[in-house]
Amino acid sequence: MTYQNPVISIAGLDHGDPAVLKYNGNYFLYHTGPREIRVYTSTDLVNWEACGVALHASDEDGHWAQVDLWAPEIIHENGTFYMYVTGAVRDENGHGNDEIRRIGVAKSKSPTGPFTLAKEPLTDEWSIDAHPFKDEDGSYYMFYNVRNEYTRGPNNVIGTGNVVDRMTDLETLSGNPTMVVAPEHLWEGNKEHSFFWNEGPFVLKKDGTYYQMYSAGFFGDDTYGVYYATSSKPMGDHGMEDKSWSKWKGGEPILKTNDACHGPGHHVVVKGPNGVDDYIVYHGYEPEENVGERRVRVGRFQWQGDHIWLEPPVKGELPLPSSPTYDGRFTSSISELNAGLLPHQYPSFHFETNIFLPSNGEKLVYFLSFLQGDGNKVRWSFDMEKSILKTIIQGESESEQVEEEYPLPDGHDFSAYHFVQVKKRNSDLSLYLNQLLVCSIELEGEADGTINFPFHDDEGVKVEGTVLTSLKEK
Repeated sequence: MTYQNPVISIAGLDHGDPAVLKYNGNYFLYHTGPREIRVYTSTDLVNWEACGVALHASDEDGHWAQVDLWAPEIIHENGTFYMYVTGAVRDENGHGNDEIRRIGVAKSKSPTGPFTLAKEPLTDEWSIDAHPFKDEDGSYYMFYNVRNEYTRGPNNVIGTGNVVDRMTDLETLSGNPTMVVAPEHLWEGNKEHSFFWNEGPFVLKKDGTYYQMYSAGFFGDDTYGVYYATSSKPMGDHGMEDKSWSKWKGGEPILKTNDACHGPGHHVVVKGPNGVDDYIVYHGYEPEENVGERRVRVGRFQWQGDHIWLEPPVKGELPLPSSPTYDGRFTSSISELNAGLLPHQYPSFHFETNIFLPSNGEKLVYFLSFLQGDGNKVRWSFDMEKSILKTIIQGESESEQVEEEYPLPDGHDFSAYHFVQVKKRNSDLSLYLNQLLVCSIELEGEADGTINFPFHDDEGVKVEGTVLTSLKEK
C-alpha cells in the first residue's frame, strides 16, 4: 500500500503550519486560518477527513485573537485539550495588526472542539509559533518565536528568533524567556536579505540531548527549510543573551526545496500507527500550482546516531506508515483485546493503550498485566484512594511484592483517558504513564510473555487505541 504527497490539498485553502495530535488511536490535524482553525481526522496519517472548525476567532472588542489564528499546537493533559495559538488584533481595515500579535491558549474537552479562547494572552510581546514541550520529569516549557533587538539577522537586519520559557502551569508562562536560536546567515532570510527568520520550533530529547528543530528562510517562497540545534538543557541561565543552543553544522538545513516541493517547513513530529516509527508532518508549495497555498505533506523521520534525517520530498509513491503487529485501536471489548494480544509474545515489543477508570467507588484497580511463560507476573494497579500507581511482582507461589510506587500528580483525574505504554527490550520491562517513566524492572526467568487487561467488560474500565508492535526487526 502506498500514498502520495500532498496528503491534504484543497484548492482555494491554505494549510500552513500543520500540527497533529495523536489521541486514543486517532490523529487530529489543525492548521493556520484567517479566523478559524479547521480540524481533520485520520487513522493512518495520510487519509484525512474534514470534521469542522475547532476554534473561531473572537468577536469581542479588543480581544487578542480577533484575526490571524496562526500555527496552533494541541496537547491533551488530564482530560483537557489545550490549544496554543497565535492571534492578532484587527486593524481599521479588518486585517491583523502586525504589531500586536500574541500567543494564547484555548481549551476544550474534545479534540474537535469547540475550543474556548482565554480572555488574556500568554505573552505580552510580539510572539508567534508556540510549541509546548514536556520534559522527562513532567515539567513543561514553551518554545516560541519573537521579534526584537536580540533576533536581528546579518547586517543587523530585522528578523525573528526562537526563545524558551518555563510554564508554571499549562495556562501560564514564567515571563523570563531565554534565547534559543536567531538568524545568523544570509540563507536564513528572503532573497532580498531584507528580513530574516528562525521560527516554527519543535523539540525532541534523545540520550540526554535536546533537539530544537526550526524553520528558516522566507515562508512565502523556496528559501524556506528545516534545521535543528542542540543543547544539554532546555533553558539556559543568561536570558536573551544565552548561548546554550548550537546549530547543527553552524546552520545547515535538513529539509529544503527540490523539484517536488518548494519551501518545506513548519512541522511537527508524530508517532506512526505502530507507535514506534516517527513521521514529520509539514507544509510546502506545489511547484506546478504557482499559487500561494501551502499543502500538507508527510515524510519519514529517522535518527541516524545523534543526527536527525528527514525524508526529502518526492513526486512519486511512498509506502504507507507501518501498521502495528496487533492492531486493537478500534476494539473496545476487553475479552476481544485479550484474545487478540495472547499470541503476541516477543523478546522486544512496544505496547500502548489509553485507559479510563469509572467512578464506581473502587479504591484499587488492576489495569494491566504482563504474564511470563514460567508463571511469573507483573501487574500494575491504580490506588485511587492514595493516588498511587503500583508495580507488583507475583511469583509462581502467588505471593505478591510491591516493587515500586509512583505518586500521581496532584489532581489526577482517573475518569479521563490516560496514555499508557509498555516497552520491553529482552529482559528489561518499562511502563510509562502520559509519556513519563513510571517503573523499569529486570525480568527473571523466561522473559517472553503476554500483555493483558486483568478486568472484565462489565467493570466499567474503558480502553482505546490499543496496539502492540514487535521490535524484533527494529
